[in-house]
Amino acid sequence: KLSIGVVLLDGAYNISECNSEFRELVNSEEPVGASFIGFLAEGARAAATERFAEVLRGADGGIPVDALLAGDTDRSVSLYAAPLTDDAGAPAQILLHLVETTEQKRLEARFAQSQKMQAVGQLAGGIAHGFNNLLTAMIGFCDLLLQRYRPGEQAFAGVMQIKQNANRGASPVRQLLAFANKH
Repeated sequence: KLSIGVVLLDGAYNISECNSEFRELVNSEEPVGASFIGFLAEGARAAATERFAEVLRGADGGIPVDALLAGDTDRSVSLYAAPLTDDAGAPAQILLHLVETTEQKRLEARFAQSQKMQAVGQLAGGIAHGFNNLLTAMIGFCDLLLQRYRPGEQAFAGVMQIKQNANRGASPVRQLLAFANKH
């Protein structure tokens, strides 16, 4: 359900009139007469106040201000403000539309997290692939060296130790490659 609150503000940003969707958005039975700015979270108040002042000076009202609503809520809205003129043609009031964007913001956050996970997977895959190539080369060279030495020689034991450690390192690399292929 798309909730669009409609509010009429006087020149001091007090609420003159509002619709039921606005009352529902801000969880207030009778907001008429209250300062609209008080319904916004602290961090959004300055931007909204500045935008309303611009609109009352005749600026284009099509540029929205994104804001969080006040209280213990994470509800977000986009504020669209348009001037209403008096009999002399001067902006005197503000017609404000609040479009709830809470679900859109949640989806954007999930999408951003998904992109981060994909990037981590790609990075892990690249590192694992490079490390796997190094281990494959090490194991191959160890096999070549083992053909030169006999099992009783000191060099044979050292090369076998290198090969065993490379094989142990290959297991976590394979797991990392599997993780990277999933993401």
